[in-house]
Amino acid sequence: MVKGTRQDILKLIGASVASHRLQANISQQVLAERCGVSLNAIRHLERGTGATLWTFVQVCRILGKDHWIVDLEPKETLSPIAFAEALGKARQVKARVRATGKRRSLA
Repeated sequence: MVKGTRQDILKLIGASVASHRLQANISQQVLAERCGVSLNAIRHLERGTGATLWTFVQVCRILGKDHWIVDLEPKETLSPIAFAEALGKARQVKARVRATGKRRSLA
């Protein structure tokens, strides 16, 4: 878990983005153009002073850091029906009471 305030986390992310951008030898202006965002959006992201999620996603993609986003994706889980089937339990159908008072099975 990342520790610190929200501002600390944003600055950490911004510093990481700036570091990877510099390693790729890309200027902020070129990155902004490739991402389809403004130069100020890149500056704000790298300073940790606020950026949209869209900007972050575009920057990750252009810098080849898609895994930063993919790691956030929910892991696959079993649906309740698949879970019940995995346990070998058959689905039970409740009987429904008709308006006449007689029971009728839905099965």
